[in-house]
Amino acid sequence: MRNLLRKKPDPLALAKAALRTARYHLADMAKIVRPLKLRIGLTNRCNARCIMCNIWQQEDNTAPSLPHEISVEELDKIFARNRSFLGNLRYISLTGGEPTLRRDFVEIWQVLHKYYPDLNMSFNSNGFSTSKIIGYVENILSFHPRLTVMISLDGLGDNHDKVRGLKRVFQHTFATVQALIELRKNHPLMKLEINYVMTPVNVDDCLPLYRFCRENNIAFNPIYCVQGELYFNEAENNISLPEDARTRYLEYFKAILAEDDSLQTREIVDQLVGRKRDFDCWAGRTTILIEENCNVFPNGGCPSDFLMGNLRDYDYSFEELLASPQAQRVLDKAKHCRICRLSCETMTTLQYPEALAGYRKSRELPFSENS
Repeated sequence: MRNLLRKKPDPLALAKAALRTARYHLADMAKIVRPLKLRIGLTNRCNARCIMCNIWQQEDNTAPSLPHEISVEELDKIFARNRSFLGNLRYISLTGGEPTLRRDFVEIWQVLHKYYPDLNMSFNSNGFSTSKIIGYVENILSFHPRLTVMISLDGLGDNHDKVRGLKRVFQHTFATVQALIELRKNHPLMKLEINYVMTPVNVDDCLPLYRFCRENNIAFNPIYCVQGELYFNEAENNISLPEDARTRYLEYFKAILAEDDSLQTREIVDQLVGRKRDFDCWAGRTTILIEENCNVFPNGGCPSDFLMGNLRDYDYSFEELLASPQAQRVLDKAKHCRICRLSCETMTTLQYPEALAGYRKSRELPFSENS
């Protein structure tokens, strides 16, 4: 049962949400929905050993590059071929593995800027290699100022190292965060975010890390850990939250909600208390993931049977790939999928095609009366 509404409805906000939802659903019936968010996996190579992700075991992490990895030339072809299809993009995110292991990282950004000079774009990183990352960021900012850097930080000390699976990496990651804070002072359009993966190991780092982010004007992104084939951790048990960890997390998020009553925070609370997802998934329609080998999935974390196709087999055309029987079967299946609630999909979904669900969620009491 859903919680009661916490305050009176806002008729104008309700009308806007209903209209936006109706427009997207009509567009979906006409098969003319276009992506709002594009995620590009640049590599599966990674120099971390995270307890919640075994992607680093899949590739030769010492190699400077791998032949199957998407090339700068291929990215140029993708954006040139799909100018119309990607005309509604609002956000591009580069991910991995560790994307900064790509030696052509800046060249990749030059291609992105060529086609989307005013678009908000981001990349995530573990922050291990401070000087290299800062060098990349300074270079990118010189031609693309709308940059968001997302650093994975799972605590303010040893617990970060435990989650990342390596000793003494916290000091390097924290040095990167501090250097980015300084760099941001001269770049008003640059944004900084912290990705915090919620595991049993680092429960008590949640609130201190949130406070640190708030004090330094950094977006705090708590991530409810996902098990799946694309994270190569489907058999892992060390990332599931036991009851005592859930209870402690809930106490911390009660405090966070008092200061940050956002949809993202409410989604985390819903997962902690076991509320099932009650809105459709639009991954594959408003969000799309290109893997490092040009495989296309609706989003990260999808099982292998959610593969929609490979862009190389369709001359890099999204429209031709998505029109294939395989992709259509996946899209039909994904629509009613309730496997995950990754914020890279849910936040886009709740703000756009399922805005009515987002409106409702924003006005409900996040906790029941007796919680």
